[in-house]
Amino acid sequence: MKREETPSGKKLKHLKEIRRKSLERNLIEIELKGYDHYVFMNEQNKAQLIAKGGWATEHMRTAIIKYNYEIDKFPKLQIKDFTEKEIKEYEKTFLND
Repeated sequence: MKREETPSGKKLKHLKEIRRKSLERNLIEIELKGYDHYVFMNEQNKAQLIAKGGWATEHMRTAIIKYNYEIDKFPKLQIKDFTEKEIKEYEKTFLND
C-alpha cells in the first residue's frame, strides 16, 4: 500500500492543498493587491511574476520569493507541521462529505 492510499496519506494530501490555497490567496489578494502585474502559477504551483514595463517593486519580488519558499517545503511536510486552524478546516470540509 502506497503512502497516498493510507488514511494519514490522504489527510496529508488534503492538508497540503488547504495550505497551498491559503498561501495563494494571501499572495494574490493581500500581498500583490493593487499592483499592475500578472502572476502565473506553473506546474509545481510556484509563482512567476510578469509586471508591465518589465520591472517589479522590491515588495512584489519579496512576496513571490516567500511564497515559492513555502511551496518548496511541501514535500517535507508532515501532519504535525500544520496548524490547528488548517486541521479544523480539513475536518470540517473533508470529514463531512
